[in-house]
Amino acid sequence: MLNINYIAETFFNCCNIPIKTISKDYKEIDKYGYNDYMDKLYPKDKIENFIEIKIDNNKDIHTLSIENDIHYIIKDACNIFFILGPISTNFDNKQICYKPFTCFKYIEYVLCKIIENNLVYDINTGSYNIYVRKAIYYIHKYYNEDISIDDLCENLNINKSYFCNLFKKSTNQTFSNFLNQFRVEKSKKLLADPSLSLLDVALEVGFTNQNYYTIVFKKMTNQTPSMYRKELISIKS
Repeated sequence: MLNINYIAETFFNCCNIPIKTISKDYKEIDKYGYNDYMDKLYPKDKIENFIEIKIDNNKDIHTLSIENDIHYIIKDACNIFFILGPISTNFDNKQICYKPFTCFKYIEYVLCKIIENNLVYDINTGSYNIYVRKAIYYIHKYYNEDISIDDLCENLNINKSYFCNLFKKSTNQTFSNFLNQFRVEKSKKLLADPSLSLLDVALEVGFTNQNYYTIVFKKMTNQTPSMYRKELISIKS
């Protein structure tokens, strides 16, 4: 799970850039560094529209330009959107945090590292486990590729049996279930696109065949991908 408030607060303390966290249904969770002027400037409707159109499974960080010198950086992580900004690229704008474009990739990097370092909290030991954190970060980055737990454990230089027990202890899920759940959540976005076949969707999120994808999806949502897609279409219409 994500320590959302801690991540946002840590990022603000490190970078002094305003940050908001919002849920997938666009409800505000927390914010740091905002004043009345910034709150009024915050283009909630525009960002919602941008997220619906632009956020995809191949890139989870996007830069949104509202005006020539006002920008937001949007990070999609674990069903939470981190909204960084407003950021002004105009030094003369004294009311908004100034950062040149050349800093944006480093700003993104700082947030990603803070998220990576706080992905999983082990309630049993009261501490963060580096192997579990790295494994989940790996899932977030490569979920649409073939992920072998044997290869992962070899890369982490950790015994497979020990890692599996450690992962289950920290997350209350097996590694495979965690991976499949993450893939299913990502696939829901793609199901909204009627031009993609179910096989296309399955392959895009890392499943090797449509039948297995359907079985996993139904197990986790109590409905097939086709049923879920029909519901999406009916809601939109």
